[in-house]
Amino acid sequence: SASLVSDSSLKPSHKAWVSAVQWSPTNPYVLTSASHDGTLKVWDIRSSLPLHTVRTHSKEDKSLCMAYGDGLIYTAGTECVVK
Repeated sequence: SASLVSDSSLKPSHKAWVSAVQWSPTNPYVLTSASHDGTLKVWDIRSSLPLHTVRTHSKEDKSLCMAYGDGLIYTAGTECVVK
């Protein structure tokens, strides 16, 4: 059976809007989410809790998007800086 991932699955862990969700290019069970709370979370969709939470931007500089590349996860926010 297919797993359904929705905003309601991610939002209880984030403290503000979820602004982006990206599937892992190497693991079909892993995705990341970025939020206006300034955090990036790594999820295994088989669990209801995030595997990792990283503060990538200050609360004033909201996380807007992310991308995978070279074995890393990059994120960008309203301060126009890629981290």
